Amino acid sequence: MKTKPKTDQFELKIDPTDFIEGGDEGQKIEKKSSSQPSEKVSGEKQIVNAKVYREQKVFRLPIDIIDVLKKEAYERSMENRSRVTETELVEQALRKFFEI
Repeated sequence: MKTKPKTDQFELKIDPTDFIEGGDEGQKIEKKSSSQPSEKVSGEKQIVNAKVYREQKVFRLPIDIIDVLKKEAYERSMENRSRVTETELVEQALRKFFEI
């Protein structure tokens, strides 16, 4: 007969009931790993990726705006040699518009 497998390696580091009950245990772990926001500088344009709570928001945009977003994200990615997402561009534009 086979013996039972050892499950010690699958022991959880956080208590799953904290998540179910609405605890912020997962956020505490994220905060420990990232102490400062990272900054990417691209000429005049600056993108700040702060480790903040994010929520998904879905918008329906005209095709011309979508095309411009895709093109700008691609061009900045090639220029910086690191990925620049459309979400980062939208966030940057909204922060500039609302003066946040």
